Amino acid sequence: MKIEDSMELPVILVASGVLLPGATNNYVVIAYKVSPDKVYEVGTIAYVEKLFGWTFNSTVHYSLDVVGLHRANIDKLSLPTCVVSKIVDSPGAKLLAQNNSSSKNISHEILNLIDEHDYATLADLCVSQMKILGFMQLLEFLGTREPEKRIDLCVKWMVVPASQKPQSKQRKVPNAKNQVEQLEEKLNGIEFTEEISDRVFSELHRLKNMNSQQSEYNVLLNWLELVAALPWNTSTVDDIEISKARTILAESHEAMDDVKQRVLEHLVVCKMNNSVNGMILCFSGPPGIGKTSIAKAIAQSMGRKFQRVSLGGIRDESDIRGHRRTYVAAMPGRIIEALKHCKTNNPVFLLDEVDKLYSGNQGSPSAALLELLDPEQNSTFHDHYLNMPFDVSKIMFIATANDIERLEPALKDRLEIIEMSGYSLKEKVKICENHLLSRQLSKHCIIEEYTMEAGVRQLERNVGAICRHVALRLAEALNSDPGADVLPDVELPIKINEADIHRILKIKHMKRVKIVEKMRPLPPGVCFGLSVTTNGGKVMPIEASKSKGTGKIVTTGHLGKVLNESILVAKGWLGANAERFGLKAFEENDIHVHLPAGSINKDGPSAGTGLACALVSLATGVPLRSDAAVTGEISLTGHVLPIGGVKEKVLAAQREGLRRVVLPKSNEEEYMKIDGDIRQEMDVVLADTVEEVIGAMMEK
Repeated sequence: MKIEDSMELPVILVASGVLLPGATNNYVVIAYKVSPDKVYEVGTIAYVEKLFGWTFNSTVHYSLDVVGLHRANIDKLSLPTCVVSKIVDSPGAKLLAQNNSSSKNISHEILNLIDEHDYATLADLCVSQMKILGFMQLLEFLGTREPEKRIDLCVKWMVVPASQKPQSKQRKVPNAKNQVEQLEEKLNGIEFTEEISDRVFSELHRLKNMNSQQSEYNVLLNWLELVAALPWNTSTVDDIEISKARTILAESHEAMDDVKQRVLEHLVVCKMNNSVNGMILCFSGPPGIGKTSIAKAIAQSMGRKFQRVSLGGIRDESDIRGHRRTYVAAMPGRIIEALKHCKTNNPVFLLDEVDKLYSGNQGSPSAALLELLDPEQNSTFHDHYLNMPFDVSKIMFIATANDIERLEPALKDRLEIIEMSGYSLKEKVKICENHLLSRQLSKHCIIEEYTMEAGVRQLERNVGAICRHVALRLAEALNSDPGADVLPDVELPIKINEADIHRILKIKHMKRVKIVEKMRPLPPGVCFGLSVTTNGGKVMPIEASKSKGTGKIVTTGHLGKVLNESILVAKGWLGANAERFGLKAFEENDIHVHLPAGSINKDGPSAGTGLACALVSLATGVPLRSDAAVTGEISLTGHVLPIGGVKEKVLAAQREGLRRVVLPKSNEEEYMKIDGDIRQEMDVVLADTVEEVIGAMMEK
């Protein structure tokens, strides 16, 4: 297409945020807004080399690569087009309209222009490389028709001292220049590898030669600032003393002796190998039992900084790896961002709630963690935004989870699971006395009736409520009018009795009915089972009834597939052994098995012994003991198989007032780890067969 002296072309308004695609034969006019309702009288005719389009937040965006060709008077503007007349007195407009940041072959081009005595084009070239000029000054130069005046402006701007150079009303350019100089100084002080150094300083050189008004300028500047802020060579010196670590763990946490022992073993290995590479610890257990605080104690024991990265609810892989710089509002991932804030490359990283990662349309965050946690790969961890390898192998990673069954197999394989169980009543009392009370007193200058949890969070809230009540009474006494006839009656020390606790916590009182008390005495066919949830152990009643029928089984209570299969196994064992034990078979009766709390999903094999006991009780008409609970998986031949969550289940039975618990013989080792006071209080029977279980659960 030939550029005529006067023509109508599509228009792009610069500095207004309005982009109108649809150029005729790849030509457009670039018009410059100087105010909300005024466009500068001179624009640029440009050739469109590339057109990019993308959708963000349901809005279509466009980006153009253009080459400026001619100055042009804007004779008539009528969006989306305008009528322009070409200004032919100077061919140098191309250099200005491109706003070109490339300085390649600039010196060679200057020599050619001097030899050809083309001083007008030389002035255009020089002004296009002046980074201190503002938007309005460049427009003034663009609109100057006479070559002599343009040369005068160029000379004037080149010889004026820096302190007298005109400032842009829109941006303080010298500050931006100083910012780049400070950034360069920071980067020069970092010891990069040769590969990374070449990349970083190549981008820095590109930034220096770029006009600060270009859209890519801030993107590149932000990237270089991130590179300068990362702790490439900054590490803290490990100070692992086992005696000190043992003291810190003992002072910060009650009980959990097996967990503390495992942590100390891990620290010893780290000290001997002078490295934290290896298995990644994962603390698994109910909320509020101290998973996060024990990770902090590990960091304190090692003399390292502690950084928590919350992963709960993440669905996008970019939250871990970051976004590529080409995207709008791109940012680094949580790992690189956390390293930037902690300012050391060997902190203790807590990956909190790894069991609550979700896969979605944006990829799998769990898969993104695989590289991060693999000792063979994490020395070159690749964040999409940083787009350079970063060594995270010096970081000690610790993960936490409430339910390890929700972890993806590949991720679970990289973790060393350390199960943390809930606290007994005695342990909660010690925690309250030694930790919670002092913490709440410093903030604000029960246990059985007001909390039902495996951890101590709700307990701490209730202690805090009592402390706030005492603080209010003290404040009212100290701030009362000295001349008042009646002063608040306060005697020190302030004593809180049981009646005060009920009055203070009356709103928080858990008016729950203990299901054990509600169901006593047990009729035939009812048994107390035990289960484990993410909130700790729980007593799970099992009810069975029969009616005339054909021997079919009906189940209710929102039961899972495994639990339904356990019912069939229990019925199959009963049918196979009915004659041997003199039991009545159910061929002429339908059986209905129900587990209360129907809105809650229930599944797992550990209810097998409870189901067998309930069916035997139903068949014989003999009730089971109302002070006993049972747990264990059964086989079709009558063997009792091991289960998990032994401590949580025993504590749940204790909380509900049950005094006998029947466990699989295979779980004797886990049972012996329970606090001695609880073992003395509870009558625990270890059974190896279904017959032994029934004998321990029957009243007669």
